Amino acid sequence: MDVLLRVLEWTIGLAGVGYLVWHHLTRTEQPLGRFFARVIYSAVVLGFFAFAIVPFVRTGGEAGAFIGVPLAAGCFLVLGIIWRHELTDYLVAPLGNLFFDNTTPPDPKPHYAHVEAKRMAGDFPAAIAAVRAELEKFPNDFDGRMRLAALLAEHSEDLPGALEVIEDTLRLKNLAIGQIACALNTAADWHLKFARDAEAARQCVERITTLLAGTDAALHAQQRLANFATPEMLAREDNRQPIAIPEFERKLGLKRRKHVAPDKPDINAEERRLRDRLARSANDWVAREELARLYVEQFEFFERGLQELEILITTPGQPKAEVVRWLHQKADWQVKLFNDVEAGRATLKRIQELFPNSAAAHRAAVAMMHLQPISKFEKKKAEE
Repeated sequence: MDVLLRVLEWTIGLAGVGYLVWHHLTRTEQPLGRFFARVIYSAVVLGFFAFAIVPFVRTGGEAGAFIGVPLAAGCFLVLGIIWRHELTDYLVAPLGNLFFDNTTPPDPKPHYAHVEAKRMAGDFPAAIAAVRAELEKFPNDFDGRMRLAALLAEHSEDLPGALEVIEDTLRLKNLAIGQIACALNTAADWHLKFARDAEAARQCVERITTLLAGTDAALHAQQRLANFATPEMLAREDNRQPIAIPEFERKLGLKRRKHVAPDKPDINAEERRLRDRLARSANDWVAREELARLYVEQFEFFERGLQELEILITTPGQPKAEVVRWLHQKADWQVKLFNDVEAGRATLKRIQELFPNSAAAHRAAVAMMHLQPISKFEKKKAEE
């Protein structure tokens, strides 16, 4: 019986050691030297337990109960400390898997913290090399490609190289609309800033309207084209003369100064300028909104201002946020200019009809509850 128990003990011990070795070789990255050191420590503890403590406990009596059992518990405690990571993995991890899905490892992602550190330190060649190293592992990463283009254009004075990176990026599949617009707008900015080439910049923005037709990005590109910089504007910026600052006048605070009213703007010239912009681009909503404000606030042509605003609201394809803002502006003018609360509520109700079950519809409902007619005092104060 004693021989069978000894064989069973050694069999279980060797099986446990073999399993731990297999687990280490297949699932962990711990150095082999440290692992075998732990195996040797465990063998010493198990040998002490098998040849010293077990026979002592078998003798029975008070000595076996009060000395042998605590020593055996101490051996198991030492083994638990030595193999704590493995025990945690097999005892605690299954419990955690009941609440968290740990079966799918996270997708690998590129890291650019070291790239940003090198850029801030002024080591631009090393930053470029680091970005290229990450792109070799993740060639379809949009952020990494734009970082590389920015380093070439803004820090290495290599605009052709940066534009080539952007063109290569635009050939990637499954690019989002915002990514395409970002890349082309960035290329346009660099054409204006570094090459001072307004025509090349305009072509980049026009590509957005072609590639992304019918999207909000195309609408914003149209607005940018309507107010795009011309070669004459760039030439004036390049040839701008420094402003000469006159000599500081002493004791200026002790002198009386006559109040001079500011020059009133030529509202007729401003109207012509805005009309010219709309003639060149009928979808220039910035110019049309400025024209509506000019009619309401300067000319006091209230009906014409509301008409211009209505054109903006009813033009197909306008961004949702802008339509909501224009409807709120129209309701505000209807209440303040005409004291017509019902018309203002009807205008806000259009938001609920156009965008039901949205945050904009909820805000419109709240605004409708707070619309109030203007009191006589407020009306008289406004007229003054």
